[in-house]
Amino acid sequence: MTTSQRGCLVIVGLLVFAAIMCAWLPFVFMPSNGIAPAIPVIQVPGEVLVYHWKPLGIELGDDFNLINTMVAVAIVDVIVLAIMFFARRASNNWTNEIPGRFQGFVELIADGIYGITKSIGGIRIAKTIFPLIATITLFLLIANWMSLIPGVESFGLFHCAYPEKNGYDATRVSGSFFQLRNEQPLNGGETVSLEEHVACVEQTGLGELHGKVHEDAVKAGLVSEDHHAAVPANAGAQELLEGHKFHITPFVRPAASDLNLTLGLALISFCTIQYFGFRAQGLNYLQKFFPLRSMGNLRNKPLGAIDLIVGPLELVSELSKIVSLSFRLFGNIFAGAILLAVMLFLVGTGLPVIFYILELVVGLAQALVFAVLTLVFASQAMEGHHGDEEHAEH
Repeated sequence: MTTSQRGCLVIVGLLVFAAIMCAWLPFVFMPSNGIAPAIPVIQVPGEVLVYHWKPLGIELGDDFNLINTMVAVAIVDVIVLAIMFFARRASNNWTNEIPGRFQGFVELIADGIYGITKSIGGIRIAKTIFPLIATITLFLLIANWMSLIPGVESFGLFHCAYPEKNGYDATRVSGSFFQLRNEQPLNGGETVSLEEHVACVEQTGLGELHGKVHEDAVKAGLVSEDHHAAVPANAGAQELLEGHKFHITPFVRPAASDLNLTLGLALISFCTIQYFGFRAQGLNYLQKFFPLRSMGNLRNKPLGAIDLIVGPLELVSELSKIVSLSFRLFGNIFAGAILLAVMLFLVGTGLPVIFYILELVVGLAQALVFAVLTLVFASQAMEGHHGDEEHAEH
C-alpha cells in the first residue's frame, strides 16, 4: 500500500468518525433514545436553588436565597485553600531545598505570576501586592475553567418549568433522580404558561410557588394569598410527570458568569488601587482629581486652568474602572457559557470540543487580564506629578 493510499484511508476514517460524532449520534441515536440535547434557560442572574435559605439555621431575611453561583464560589474557595494547604505541607512549610513535583508545580506558577508583577510594578510594589495578584489569578482561573468540568450546568435541581420559560417532558430514572426527555433534535422545548406551571406544582409536588410567580398566581385567581401547595403522596411518580413540562436548575454555575462576583472583585481591585495611591502620595493623590495646586499657581502657569477640566475627567475615569473590570470579565465568561450551551444543543457531540479548547484559552486570558489590569492601575496610582511641581517651583 502506497503512502497516498494510506493517507486516503486516514482521511476517510476521520470523515466517518466526524459523521458519527457530529451527525449520527446527535441527530439519530440520541433522539431515538429520548436523550437529545436540551437548551437550558439562559438568564443573567444566578438561579435560585433554595428560597429563604437559613445557613446553619441562621435567619438572614426572607430575601436571602441560595444561588448556584454561590455554590461555585464556595467550591473555588475550597480548591484554592486546598492547593495552598497541600503545597505548604508538601514543601514542609516551604523549607525543602529540593522541591517535589507538586511543590515544583506550585512554585512554577507562583514564580511566573511574581515575575509579571515585578516587571510591571517593580520590586517594591511587587512584594506588597503579589499575594493579592496571585490570589485573584488562581481564583479566577479555577472559576473560569469550572464550566469545562463534566456535570457543571448539567446536573441540578429538577422542578416544574417556570412561566414564560421553555420546558421539556421528563422521565423518572430512579428514586428522586429525573432526566429531561427530548426525542427531537434541535427542539427548544415548549413555553410554559402561568396556569400550566401552577398545575404542575400542584399535581407533581416538584417545585413551589414563590416570589413573583406566587403574586401573579394570586392576581390571576389561580391560588389564594396564603396558599401552600400540598405535596402529593406519590410525588415524582412517572404517571404524574406526563403532560407537564420541566426544567433543571444547575447546582453549580460558573462563578464569574454572575455580575455580583465580578463587581465584588472589581470593588476589591478599586480599593487596592486607591490604597496604593494614598500610600505613595498621601493627600497629594487627590490633586489629580481636585487640582488645587494648579489653581493656586495660575500666575506662573496659566495653562494649569486646563486641570479644571482634566480633574473631573480623571475622577470619572477612575470610577469607570469598576465598570470596565467587572463587565469585561462577566461578559466574556457569560458569553462563553452560552456558546458552549448553544453548541452542545446544536451539535451535541464532536464539534463542541473545539469550543472547549477555546474556553480554556479565554479562561486563562481573562484571569490574567483582570489581575494585570489591577496591577497596572495600582502602579499608575503611585505616580505623581513631581516633574510638574519642580518646574512650577523653578
